[in-house]
Amino acid sequence: MPRNKYESLREVPEKILDKVSKYITNIGADTFVIQGLPSELTGGLLARYSRAKTGLQLTLINEFLDENGNPSQEKGTELMDRVLNSFGDDSVGELENVTVGFENISQVFTKEIEDRRIGGSPIEQSTRYVKYDQKDSGGRWRYLRPKEITGTGLEEKFEKVNNRAFEVYSEGIAGLSEFFKKEFPREKYSIKVERDGNQSEVKETDLKTDEEKAAFRNAYNFTIRCAALDVGRCVLPSSTLTHIGENANGRFYSNLLTHLKSSELEESRERALKLEEELNKVIPTFIKRNRVNEYVKEVRKEMLNFSLAAFSGIKPEAESVSLVGDADYLDLTVSSSIFPFTNISLPQILKRIERMPEEKKFYILDLYKGDRKTRRDRSGRGLEAGYPLTFDLVGGFAEYRDLERHRMVTQQRQMLTTDLGFIMPSEMIEVGLEKKVGEVVDAMSNLNGEMKKAGLQYASQYATLFNNRMRFMMGMNLREFQHLSELRTQPAGHYSYRAMTMEMAKKVALRYPWAEKFYEFVDYSDPGNKISRAKEQSKIAGKNLASGISGEQDF
Repeated sequence: MPRNKYESLREVPEKILDKVSKYITNIGADTFVIQGLPSELTGGLLARYSRAKTGLQLTLINEFLDENGNPSQEKGTELMDRVLNSFGDDSVGELENVTVGFENISQVFTKEIEDRRIGGSPIEQSTRYVKYDQKDSGGRWRYLRPKEITGTGLEEKFEKVNNRAFEVYSEGIAGLSEFFKKEFPREKYSIKVERDGNQSEVKETDLKTDEEKAAFRNAYNFTIRCAALDVGRCVLPSSTLTHIGENANGRFYSNLLTHLKSSELEESRERALKLEEELNKVIPTFIKRNRVNEYVKEVRKEMLNFSLAAFSGIKPEAESVSLVGDADYLDLTVSSSIFPFTNISLPQILKRIERMPEEKKFYILDLYKGDRKTRRDRSGRGLEAGYPLTFDLVGGFAEYRDLERHRMVTQQRQMLTTDLGFIMPSEMIEVGLEKKVGEVVDAMSNLNGEMKKAGLQYASQYATLFNNRMRFMMGMNLREFQHLSELRTQPAGHYSYRAMTMEMAKKVALRYPWAEKFYEFVDYSDPGNKISRAKEQSKIAGKNLASGISGEQDF
């Protein structure tokens, strides 16, 4: 079919329109949805939008159908290759989305994916909802045995420590379930039920139908299980295997592949090759430019070596929330550049940098800049320093994994470590597991240290626990803080990040009292409540009943 054959849709034969109607929800309309086109054709069609005189529907018919009137993937791929890879128009890499499943990956690797926040939407199997107390078909606990330890003499110790962590976790889940049932007995629980046209809080003794009783049972059991898993996961290792689903565009995957191929972790490099193999089946043109980034690898190596030499021996502060004060822009930029390569706080780094001679500061910046060959050799996020609100934060995985989702902030994190201590939940003491948990904490800390001595700085992250404190920093303006603080203090949220965000809000108010008026919906109620989901599950149960939906399956 010749290009630009038709000047309007009225000229297009019915048989062609019938075929196109499978891909365009409303032929002839000026608002419609594109669906079901072959891989890369949607991206090619959208890329053509900016230079075609016709609308998208006619452009599809004139330029992207074969001689039989069927969509031609080859034509879409040809255009994408020309625009994206020959002309270098990176933005068109965002015109095609793909959903990927990553299964049996470590908790450490989840951060490799989720830290790349722009352009991707991940969903992760939750340790808050899913029990990890079952062994695999081979009778082994489900955690990664990193290849980096092969030949170091640490293989047996790694397995022993991780096996013990899973044993204590499993014992803890059973004990915690009974503990929370006593702390929050069924007779205190109620669900919202419609009575005489009104929503009423109804306890178990007042339930009338089998549906109401089932809704009550599901909601109560779910609340107790969540509370038990929330606390029990404190002793899960970072090597624990999990799953992630990721929906993202082509540019995201190209950048992700480059990042993973350039990683110091063997798990990341192996997964990069597997991911590339699968993406080549659906969007090969979009990911063609991914590569190992030697520039980034060299900068990371130089910065880590410098930081280990210059900042070793300093005892790290572990204050949960620090609001960094005003500082010279140069000093703040240098400190922010060093931050991911140390285990000390941003204020501690800043104090050191402020005392350095200027030529030493420029030397550090030169290391961080590295040897840029092209504009695509981009410097790291340390250059984003200078936000009016910059927080140094110390908490467990639970806090980080929720706060890292905020995209309109600058974030950097340090490597997972045991150096900042462990958060011992009081409930583990109540159920008599303090000694056993403490033994796992000490054994994991010892293993972490031995892996570092063996030169496995990055792989030592696998030898940490969920409640080992980790450090990250977040920089933002007041508008983003309004969004973050009001969202992350809602009662349905996780108690640990709620408490951290409340503290952030208080520290901002202390320094800038005028700013507090802009985050008046921060909820300071009940920050330590482990069963905060009770009210949420009560509402959900009521909605399910009103809609005739079963609550048997967890959502």
